[in-house]
Amino acid sequence: MGNKKNKAKNAFPAMPAWDWDADEQKEKWEDFKANAEKLWDQYQDMQKAARKAWKAQWETFFGQLMGMEQTVADALPDEKVSVPGMPVAPVSPKEVVEKAKEFQEKANAAAVEQADNMFERRMQRQQQVKEMVTDAVANVEATVEAAQSAKEEKAE
Repeated sequence: MGNKKNKAKNAFPAMPAWDWDADEQKEKWEDFKANAEKLWDQYQDMQKAARKAWKAQWETFFGQLMGMEQTVADALPDEKVSVPGMPVAPVSPKEVVEKAKEFQEKANAAAVEQADNMFERRMQRQQQVKEMVTDAVANVEATVEAAQSAKEEKAE
């Protein structure tokens, strides 16, 4: 097979420092970290705002749906009816719609609570990832600083 040299190592040469001295590089890195932190916070704020808007829209929609069902229930007769040749039904049509509405309201409350819990868990996971990345960056910075210090000591 011949040459087994890993060509991927040379595929992307190191970025030049663009003639920045060490202090400028540190300043640029600190600016980048601050901007990344700001971007992360803005993203989470955007998610929270979108969730709040979705919840308000859902509450409006669900309220209108329940209003429509109440209009239908109000139009139905209160008395129990039967089909000719069949026994009288145990409940009136109005009672059926009222029970259906009651079930829908309970199901909606449970679904909204579950959606809220899922959103909170997602936000917590994102916060954990943010903390892991922050810790990893701090470890890399410490390693780089230690390597630079060792290099400077060796040069002396």
